[in-house]
Amino acid sequence: MSTLLNEISNTILDECSTDAELRHALDSFSSLCSNYTGILPDPSFDGWASDTLLASGVAINPKAAAHCVTDYLRSVQFIRGIYAAINTARIRFSAAPLRILYAGCGPFATLVLPLLGKLTPGEIQLTLLDVHQSSLDSVQRLLRHFELDSHLIQTVQCDASSYQHATQLHIIIAETMQKALEQEPQVAITANLAPQLCAQGIFIPQKIEVELCLANLADEQRMYQRFGRIDREGLQNSGKRYPLATLLTLYKGFFLSSLYQKCDTKDKLNLTTIEIPALANPQNYEALLFTRIVVFEKHQLQDYEAEISLPQRCYEISQLHGGATFQIYYQLGSYPKFVIFRDDPD
Repeated sequence: MSTLLNEISNTILDECSTDAELRHALDSFSSLCSNYTGILPDPSFDGWASDTLLASGVAINPKAAAHCVTDYLRSVQFIRGIYAAINTARIRFSAAPLRILYAGCGPFATLVLPLLGKLTPGEIQLTLLDVHQSSLDSVQRLLRHFELDSHLIQTVQCDASSYQHATQLHIIIAETMQKALEQEPQVAITANLAPQLCAQGIFIPQKIEVELCLANLADEQRMYQRFGRIDREGLQNSGKRYPLATLLTLYKGFFLSSLYQKCDTKDKLNLTTIEIPALANPQNYEALLFTRIVVFEKHQLQDYEAEISLPQRCYEISQLHGGATFQIYYQLGSYPKFVIFRDDPD
């Protein structure tokens, strides 16, 4: 393992590292990987931009996947959370090696590759899975370059929403999501992979929660820019944010939940009905979806802390008439998303 990669890993895992130090470490990691693979991170916002359209959602292209490293706090919290999960699994499971699956690893295997130098060869049996063969080819080049190929690592080209592992797994990592669980196949992947965990196995992320609220987006953005955090309880107590419903909580036992089991056709999840409260100044609010992620235990992403935890506007709820009701379901299939429609349009 190169000295520079080891320094990057140490900086990311050190909870005393400053924001500037963390950004520099992740930018250095991205540059290192690009130099040896030829894959340049790109947000790829133009059209589908070589993304792969799956039956369960959109698999973003390798350049866009590489660009995710620049969502800095997201990368840091996932890398730290995964390392904490590995340390927990070391205690839970005495038999080596730990069987770990990283689904949607992308071209840099960003969430795991910086950790491999902290692990003894033979301690883990790692499967890197991606639907894009070019991403797997890239990862293999990086493993050779950083002399990490002494670990037990295999790469598999497959759709994670249908992949079946040969044995039960101790840890599954699946971070394939956009904010509000739209577009990418996180729900379908969780439903498919979570049953493949052994007893007491760990699924990363541990929990994803999407909540629908009424809030003043501009005011909240200014608050976050000024203080670097959002006081959800304070906003709610002062009447500046109105929670309407927690629409979906995704976790490893989700596939056993009554919500999922009642979805006979598996084409949509019927969620809830919400009612708009009577507001003194409805023009000051808009309907927003907030996504919160528990990576593992204390390693979390709250409102506004990452691209995937930024609020998303619900344009279906544009007129905030008190007493109006809306039906909400989560659409599965090739373009997953929350669907919200007026229950009493007349």
